[in-house]
Amino acid sequence: MNEWQKEALRFREDCGRAAELSRENLRKLMEDNRDTVYGRRYGFASIRDAGDYRRRVPISDYSDYEDGILRMRQGERRVLTAYEVKHYIMSSGSTGRPKRIPLTTEALTRCIPSIYYTAFACVPGIADGRYLHMSVFRMDLSEEERDTILSAAYFRELHDRGTFGLEERYVGGEQLMFSREIGNVPYVKLWLALSYPELAGIQAFFLYDILLFLRYFENHWEAVLKDVEQRKIPADLPLSESVKKALLQLPLPGDVWLRKVRTECGRGFERIVERLWGQMRSVSGVGGSTFSAQEPMLRFYLGRIPVHYFTYAASEGMMAVAAGMETTRNILIPRSGFYEFLPYEKEGDGRPRGIEELEIGEYYELLVTNFSGFYRYRLNDVVKVTGFYGQAPVMEICFRKNQAVNIAGEKMDLERVAKAIELLAQRCGIRICEYSIHDDKRLLPGRYQCFLELDGREKLPGREAGKHFDRLLMELNEDYQDLRGLGLIGEPVVSQVRPGAHLECKQHFTEGPVNNKPLQYLADPAVIRFMKERII
Repeated sequence: MNEWQKEALRFREDCGRAAELSRENLRKLMEDNRDTVYGRRYGFASIRDAGDYRRRVPISDYSDYEDGILRMRQGERRVLTAYEVKHYIMSSGSTGRPKRIPLTTEALTRCIPSIYYTAFACVPGIADGRYLHMSVFRMDLSEEERDTILSAAYFRELHDRGTFGLEERYVGGEQLMFSREIGNVPYVKLWLALSYPELAGIQAFFLYDILLFLRYFENHWEAVLKDVEQRKIPADLPLSESVKKALLQLPLPGDVWLRKVRTECGRGFERIVERLWGQMRSVSGVGGSTFSAQEPMLRFYLGRIPVHYFTYAASEGMMAVAAGMETTRNILIPRSGFYEFLPYEKEGDGRPRGIEELEIGEYYELLVTNFSGFYRYRLNDVVKVTGFYGQAPVMEICFRKNQAVNIAGEKMDLERVAKAIELLAQRCGIRICEYSIHDDKRLLPGRYQCFLELDGREKLPGREAGKHFDRLLMELNEDYQDLRGLGLIGEPVVSQVRPGAHLECKQHFTEGPVNNKPLQYLADPAVIRFMKERII
């Protein structure tokens, strides 16, 4: 039995006793952190079980930790956690200053094996072949990096453990994956893709990154293919000399492959991945319900190449793994923390549930106690329990509680917005690359405004799109239908924005690294103005 098979077996055994592990996690967290500033404040030393914990320790959010995180960053120890802090993860919020969230070695040790090796168990033959990874992490593996993003910390940990196989597994190796010197990432990744006819898979932390890459491929393939053939890189590209040298040293594919690329791309880009790399086993990345509107476009490019949805993660930690291929359901990682589930908008006692008390089909808000110094932390993620794997809950991540569009009490969550956008694309016969929405309350009655970014050759069918969108929202949300009928919400406006507007918006408003999540719910008036200025 090889290493990933052993780890996958351990994960299955953990899931079989997930309730017991949850209690063990809480006991360990209380014992190990009893002498921290936070632990002394709430009496961790005398907490014996989950009931004590809930009575003593309040539900929290990021504001409860800001002072402690600042003290830790200034060198003070044992403030929030007794464990060694390896990184501070920068949140991927699209507006405002980013958060800094501690990530400890203990947390990484508990999550990394389950995520990495369970992925191996899901994808047959994943250990063989070469892979293209969409990310370039702005860090140097030879340096100590404290402030980073979660995906970079994850892959660096794999590298440090010697399990990553960076040079052997990923085309381009360390230099073209961990670098500060790549100013045009899509160009570099497309050069890599066109240099390897036998790719076994494409990976990214988010499927959204793969969609962005495939859109770039469709729009720039001729120019990049010519550069590959002629071994010439345009002088005006923001690439260092070392990166250019690395690209030029890649193997020149044979004439048969180059002719195939030119022929197949010339025929159009439907199923282009399947047509070019027919032996590819999978593409992998985080997706889910809020990606559903863009997923048809991703499938347009992939054809029959299967999708692995990888993991459920947030800046606060990595919490679950995909339940298998071609499913957005996730299995909670039993060793990753202590979890509580607040029933979401359901009448009852309002008491948080443990994993042994969950009901299939019910919605819950997730509270996380992790191994990085957050206790009963409100993620604001709402999940639906769809089953159990052993004792571990199997969940679909539905939406963020603080990102519901709401004008008159209809509470239109982003899961239903994404479904409406997906159906709108079908009814209008368009391919939607990106979308965002905001609730415009300046008018009476208030209304939704939706910004759609389409394939560059397509046009939105005017006001009809807004009427279709309105009907779809009424079908998906009875409260919206009732409030529209009462005249308390106006007809939505659907506008087309120029290609690249959403990425441009994120680049303009994001401090630190540009996050790799779709920009979907708009709340900041400056962001909304920015998008309105790009309506075409």
